[in-house]
Amino acid sequence: MRYLLKVAFVLAVLVAGALPAPAQTWPAKPIKLINGFPAGGGADILARLVAERLSAALGQPMLVENRTGATGMIAAQSVAASAPDGYTLLLYTMNMACTSPIMPGNKINIDPDKDLAPIVIIAGLDNLLYVSPATPFKTVKDVIESAKANPGKLTYGSSGVGGSYHLWAAQFTQMADIEMLHVPFRGGPPAIAEIIAGRVDMMFGNLAEILPHIRSGAVRPIAFTSVPPSPVLPGIPTIAATLPGYGADNWFGLGAPAGTPPEIVARLNAEVNRLVKDKDFADKLVALGFQPAGGSVADMKATIQRDRAKWKIVIDASNIRAE
Repeated sequence: MRYLLKVAFVLAVLVAGALPAPAQTWPAKPIKLINGFPAGGGADILARLVAERLSAALGQPMLVENRTGATGMIAAQSVAASAPDGYTLLLYTMNMACTSPIMPGNKINIDPDKDLAPIVIIAGLDNLLYVSPATPFKTVKDVIESAKANPGKLTYGSSGVGGSYHLWAAQFTQMADIEMLHVPFRGGPPAIAEIIAGRVDMMFGNLAEILPHIRSGAVRPIAFTSVPPSPVLPGIPTIAATLPGYGADNWFGLGAPAGTPPEIVARLNAEVNRLVKDKDFADKLVALGFQPAGGSVADMKATIQRDRAKWKIVIDASNIRAE
């Protein structure tokens, strides 16, 4: 009997030793959540909300670090080069996963499909077209008619060449058969400042970062890019109501370096799914202009492939190249 007990003990030790060390102890120290966009933007708002809640759920601080540049790809490359131990995570965006990898001229040093591990989609965004109050525009029709009458004269800002805001505008100009001048910035907040100042006419962007300026009257909302419109701004229509077939969705997810132990990926996926089902948290997201999501790793991978195919059509048709 003693012999059998010794054998059982040895086997138990061997099995435990065979498990990945990070999975046995994770998390044992603070976790970094890397955000590729400036403070104050929609990505930053969501990153800090999620980090606060996951810190409590995981029992370790989750610290947000902003590493901006290249429409988020500086952050993506940083995470891809990190140890796959669950201590460096990425606020993974549609732009990083779907559009930057296929953008002509984009000098990125990673292949997201090989170098990053998708974990879960946290939330979609309510996105919209808004204008400077210095313009006379009140509707999508006003914008289209003015652009047709003044080809290349109206200006629209973006968070960078090839970023989501740029692509939503490119899709709009394609479908409306109009020409407008693109004015790219490094992130949404500096572009918004120029719209408020009246030096740029309009921008496509996310509701989370522009909502305070809408409420203060600093910018004027025109229409939402996706269906249905957000309940946060009742009465604001969709672009599709004037331009049938138009639709521009966006999302934020959680990612990690490729090779992160599946046990850690599964734990993070489960925690985020619990989080987005929490009524208090979900209500807070909706009030800020987000749409709680969740789902499996497979769901996120399927969304990436679908959106990549969609935006490739827009990129090719508009001849967009990275700068």
